Amino acid sequence: MPVTNPTCHWSRERAGPTNCEDAIRERASSRLHESMITVRLRALVSVVLALAVAAVLVAGAASLELVTFGTPTQMPRLAVDLSATPAGWVPVAYGDAQVSVPASFSVFYPDQYPCNPFSRVGSIFLGPLGAPDACLASASSNSPETVVYLRSEHFPSEWLTGMQPITRNGLRLYHASLYGVPGYYAPSLGALVAASGPLAQQVLRTLSVSPRVLALASGPAPKAPASWHSVTFAGLRFLAPAPWRVERTRTTPGLGYICGTPGVAFWETAVVLSTDARRMIVPMCPLERSFPQPPLNSVQVDSGLRSPPIFGASFSTHCLSLHGLTACPAVLPAYSILVLRVKVPGRTRPAFVSIGLAGNGLVARTILYSLRAA
Repeated sequence: MPVTNPTCHWSRERAGPTNCEDAIRERASSRLHESMITVRLRALVSVVLALAVAAVLVAGAASLELVTFGTPTQMPRLAVDLSATPAGWVPVAYGDAQVSVPASFSVFYPDQYPCNPFSRVGSIFLGPLGAPDACLASASSNSPETVVYLRSEHFPSEWLTGMQPITRNGLRLYHASLYGVPGYYAPSLGALVAASGPLAQQVLRTLSVSPRVLALASGPAPKAPASWHSVTFAGLRFLAPAPWRVERTRTTPGLGYICGTPGVAFWETAVVLSTDARRMIVPMCPLERSFPQPPLNSVQVDSGLRSPPIFGASFSTHCLSLHGLTACPAVLPAYSILVLRVKVPGRTRPAFVSIGLAGNGLVARTILYSLRAA
């Protein structure tokens, strides 16, 4: 039975129906619109991480920072649009996509959805929605702040037939909506973003590629600068920038900012090597709202964990072969830390390697592809 939505409407300028009757007559647009409304029925669908996105940005665009690996015949050029993040804003990554929001925003991750967002400026909701629809409708329609939704979603290509795309930040985008909130669908990223409020259009303009895409892209490995040094631990060897502090510990350090949302971003740039012989004592954290956490470059190796360093992590079946190692990247969660389960020769227990995803992802990619058996 098709799902109906009494609030469905797109403008003629956005190449879609203006009401539900038009939606029935314009079948292609209706199917995409109805699907985006019914995503609430699939709130527990796992994030699909596209490990290789070919030619996602327009090479040669003056505003993009382009990074080339090998020759043009070996692989396409990939880029993370650093200029899409306005000064004073923070990029917020989810899967292969990211948007930027003011640092004063509230950020809500899956299963963290109160009916009254704390920020008076705006809030961004990531991933499957865990609150009742009525609560979300109230938050988006009755409050003056900006409300943003970013989630991973994939739609059949035939649903886009007859729709006119636009190009922004090198991405091909289609006008779409979620819960009656207008936004864009990016097929190459498998991402849907929608926003309402005073800053909605400014936020929507920041949609771009996450550093995760470049870090995991296929193709030749980048060459590390001569100043980088080698680090050996738990049967692993990798390269890291020389200025980074190296900490060796027996206590499980956790992953990211423990009093914030664990697993989102590191709180300092360093190399942390842990045998995980002792469990960390979690401090009494103050009750505070979650701000967007700036992505940082860092690397952490946990050699003694029986389970992933972040609760609920799931790993891809498409693993990387890295100089005698088998490294499987986590597809959930997928924020600003790349978590990998690494099978080390001669060891029965896997090591978990976590790499920060900051900037254009080149530092993370260099560390990742320097991993090898010691």
